[in-house]
Amino acid sequence: MGQIRVLSPTLVSRIAAGECIERPASVVKELVENALDAGAGRIDIAIAEGGRDLIHVSDDGCGMDADDLELCVTQHATSKIAADEDLSSIHTLGFRGEALASIGSVARLRIVSRRAGSDVAHEILVEGGAITGPRPCNAPPGTSIEVRDLFYAVPARRKFLRTNQTETGHITEQLARVALAHPGIAFNLRSGKRVTHRLAATGDRRQRISDFYGPELASALLPIERESGSVRIAGLVAPPAESRGSSKWEYVFVNGRYVRDRFVSHAIKEAYRSLIDPSRYPVVFMFITVEPELVDVNVHPTKVEVRWRDSNYVHGQVLAALRDKFLASNLDHELRTPREDEAYRERVRDAMVDFFRREGRGNVGTEGRREEGTQAHRHKGTEARRHEGVARPEVAGTREMRSADEDQSSIERPALIPQSLNPSIPVAESATIPAMQIHDSFLVVETDEGLMIIDQHALHERILYEELRARMTEKPLESQRLLMPDVLSVPADRLEALETHADTLSRLGVELSQAGPQSVALQAFPTLLFERVTREEFVRDLLDMLAEQGTRPKTETLVHDILDMMACKAAVKAGDPLTRDEIAALLERRTLAERSSHCPHGRPTTLHMTLKDLERQFHRR
Repeated sequence: MGQIRVLSPTLVSRIAAGECIERPASVVKELVENALDAGAGRIDIAIAEGGRDLIHVSDDGCGMDADDLELCVTQHATSKIAADEDLSSIHTLGFRGEALASIGSVARLRIVSRRAGSDVAHEILVEGGAITGPRPCNAPPGTSIEVRDLFYAVPARRKFLRTNQTETGHITEQLARVALAHPGIAFNLRSGKRVTHRLAATGDRRQRISDFYGPELASALLPIERESGSVRIAGLVAPPAESRGSSKWEYVFVNGRYVRDRFVSHAIKEAYRSLIDPSRYPVVFMFITVEPELVDVNVHPTKVEVRWRDSNYVHGQVLAALRDKFLASNLDHELRTPREDEAYRERVRDAMVDFFRREGRGNVGTEGRREEGTQAHRHKGTEARRHEGVARPEVAGTREMRSADEDQSSIERPALIPQSLNPSIPVAESATIPAMQIHDSFLVVETDEGLMIIDQHALHERILYEELRARMTEKPLESQRLLMPDVLSVPADRLEALETHADTLSRLGVELSQAGPQSVALQAFPTLLFERVTREEFVRDLLDMLAEQGTRPKTETLVHDILDMMACKAAVKAGDPLTRDEIAALLERRTLAERSSHCPHGRPTTLHMTLKDLERQFHRR
């Protein structure tokens, strides 16, 4: 007897399930897409235990009779294509005829359906591939599908499922992908006893985006529209200022189907090139409509990839649509004004000084500067505390010195470069360093051998990174509690990070709690970042980073990435004018920080040029 055998239909279905049914969210996707293809105007979804125990999807679509019910749970049975040529002109979301048979082979499946003009409904049961029915029953027009005990027939697959909260987040994400593409359909999602989403039918895509990601993001989006030949592009995109820390925020739909396509992604990346940091990602909701024969959607089991007949043309149209919008829009960042409460600002200043104060250090710095600051703030009684343990040495350099009024105004804000960052590292009493700042971005410093040019942001970023890393090895970072918590809208699949990475968040001085199905409350924030970053942006980027790490992160890599992000956001930026004292503090810390030649990203912080190099450039040698 030979070694090759024909597999049983049940085993074939279970193998197919391994391709298209990855987790409960995959089941929701297949069932909701079937409901849409059936012409439903309302779709209700209910889940229990993250979908592993129950997934129930009901719709008001065209329904099925007894004969259709019996066929729909068999392998490769579908009403959506009939001949080979139909594959080149697919107008529906589903067409393979695998979903229901695959689900029935690994779970307990119950389908109840009734055609709109029929007086009776029918029910069919499938348990581990075994079919019972159909038989008559009572039910309203439409179809109701109940999936229980997902993967009970393949226990090994069930073990790979994540926590209930994670699986619920994936289901919510699948709902978002479908609902964004079909705003004219009403959706309800219930998890356990709680309704998490109640989406009314609407013709406004911006409203549907707001339902999932909050009105703040939705209101900032710019509309795009372009039609050329057989390609029509529409959608909403965020200005560069609203960039995110994860590629998750790129939503591309082709003929109502969510897809991931490298040509479209490359065009989006090119359109945002030089507008956002290379490590950031744009927020894009793009809807592309083409003739079905110009795109092949049958290249992936889950139908999330497509193949274009003319990919270069599509790439060019996407790029042109975005560039035209950016050229016609004002992309300037909105000015974020500081709080007007002076008492609040003083409390924050004091907290920052406490963070940077070194144990046991007395007052240092020039008496002239301290006296000037004391006179300016004598009525508040805060300047002495600000200089207690914070060295502010004078700098003698070639840079043109600011006027007394400018120096006075610099004292009104917290110092950009606090001198004392780590109690374990001593700092020289004072220093006279010939230095100047050019273009508010680079420092030119005279050395014995010639000169060096320093990138102020890269150097400060390295210093902060090293100090933060040293502090986190000893104890959690100091934090500032918020009088009123900040409530932020976040995707549901980001909420698991609050539990999974609770220890990491605590060490960072970030206190977050879940405030709703898709929102978190920020209770406390690292003192170092309090007045230097936008809290909402930082928290969203942090949650994006944590979510992409999964439940088993590489701890060292994760800590490095987070501290790198914190240091980058807290460091002085290119374009920040520095006072004489701040330049001196930065240069002194350079000599004490480890690996100060490069920032945490690997970019150089310092360029050296010797006298011989200078003489050679001027043809003296």
